[in-house]
Parts: sequence; structure tokens; C-alpha cells
Amino acid sequence: NLPRLSIRAAFHQCNKGDFSESLSAPELVVHIEKGYSLDDVAKKLTTLYRLPPMPETAVRVMHITSDPNSSVQELAQLVEQDPSLSAQIMRYARSALFNYRGNLTDVKEAINAVLGFERVAKLSLGIASARAFTLPLDGPLGLNALWRHALHSAVLTQALSVMVNPDLGVDEHGAYLSGLLHNFGLLLIGQLFPPEYRMLNKLRVAEPERTMRDIEQQVFGMGAAQEFISLGHGSLGAILLKLWGLPESCIKVAAMHQSPSYEGEHQELVSLVQLSNYLLSLHGVGDEPCSIDFEGCCSALGIDPEQALILADTTV
Repeated sequence: NLPRLSIRAAFHQCNKGDFSESLSAPELVVHIEKGYSLDDVAKKLTTLYRLPPMPETAVRVMHITSDPNSSVQELAQLVEQDPSLSAQIMRYARSALFNYRGNLTDVKEAINAVLGFERVAKLSLGIASARAFTLPLDGPLGLNALWRHALHSAVLTQALSVMVNPDLGVDEHGAYLSGLLHNFGLLLIGQLFPPEYRMLNKLRVAEPERTMRDIEQQVFGMGAAQEFISLGHGSLGAILLKLWGLPESCIKVAAMHQSPSYEGEHQELVSLVQLSNYLLSLHGVGDEPCSIDFEGCCSALGIDPEQALILADTTV
């Protein structure tokens, strides 16, 4: 076998060529050369790295939401046991996103008057889950920017879901959770591959016109992450959400939200998150320029394009 450096030298001046065949199910393969599936990469990741477990508070939230007999009082008590989580829920309920003019005094009132049980449960799940990661606060991929995008994506995706053709069966609560968690792969990159994460941040600033997929393909060819050249942070996020036991629809959105041409299971929800990201990008919210067929996407979902634009204007 030739050493790697000899191979590079031999092919240094060669023209590029594409020798791989098109894949009918792109979400199944995340490393074309080696034929890795999502499950393969999950096994390799968990063998080489210690993936963060879902935090205890997030697990308790999932238990409450999975119990049909759970009450607002139970959820409020769980949130209030965590002062930081409680403060974030109250701040969110008082934010301009909801424009509530009353005087909120506690979490239970925030649930009943503004946010609702499902939204608080899913928001609490997202906030608690994010604590599993240690990331810098600043930068286009810093925790502040990622969380701002996540909150706006969740709210806008849910609002858009109400406008979707009912025959498509898009669940508004699933839409909210998918919008909230679809970029968790960036958190995992920051946790497992700090040097590559810092490089992603720098390139995002230096080349804002490039897509995250392009940048990730460049950066993931370096250092410790070279074994995980993939469809992007979506694949890593999908692996994490799957290991944490999140709904299949949420996992699929995380895996495929960078693929505008995706067709398959939960494609309407994937398209909805892509549409939300596109609309948010028009207002400077998000980690990258989002390029989709706006009119075609709206048509497929049964959404009026003008109404979608108006909704984004009033949400952001």
C-alpha cells in the first residue's frame, strides 16, 4: 500500500472527478467513501468519544410529557425547582415574541396565560438539554446566536405549521420541537471537536456567503474529525437526538434540514423547518444563508407565500 503522502503527491495535479453513484436515500449514508450509515457513525462516535447524556431535568421533562395524566401544576413545579430554567421560561414568556401585556408572577401563570403546556415542556426540554454542552457564548456559532436562532425557529416553525394544508398532517407541537432542536449537531461539534468548532466559527465570519455544508466539508477533513466527514452537523445532531430518545420526526429534521431536495419520511416537517430558516435568514437570524425554492416550498406545503413573509415580519 502506498503511504498517504505519496498518494497525495501523485494526484496533486490531477483533475477532479466524481466516481460515486447517486444515492436514493442520502440520509442513510453519511460517509460515501466508507459507506457509513447513520447507525455506523453513531457506533463509531460512542466508541471513540463520550457523548453527553441527556441532563436529568430534561429526562424528567420527557417523563412528564409522555404521561397523558400529567398536569400544568407538575410541569410548573419541575421548572420552578430549577431557578435558572424558571428564569429563562419567565423571560421567554415576557419577550416581544408573544407581546403579552399582563404581569406574569410565576411559571404556572406563564403556562396558562402565554405559552401553554406543550410549548413550555418542549422549551424546558431544549434549555435543559443544551446544558450538556460547554460552548463559547459569542460568535455566529456561539451559544447566544445558536439559542436565539433556535427560539425563533421554534416559534416561526410552529406558527407556519398552522398554515400548512391539513391533509399533510403536520403536528404543530412536533414542529416547535423540531425547530428548536434541529441545530443541536453544532453543539455536539463544539463539545467533541473544539478546534474544528473554532475553525467553523472563524470561517463563518470570514465567508458569510458560503453554506455551512461547504464549510463543514472543508473543516471536517482536518484533525480528529476527519473520520466523520458527513452530511454536516445535521447528521451528528440526528445521532445525538436518536441516542437521547427524541421523536423520529425530530431526528429526521435534524439529519436532513441541510438538504433542500430531500424526499422521504417526514419531508413536510423537514421542508417546514427549511422554510422557517429561509424566512429567518431574511432578517439576519441563523447560522448561514439559506437557499431554497421559496415559492415551490410554500406551494408544496399549501402555504401562501405572502402570508408566510408577513408572519416572519411579525415574529422576528
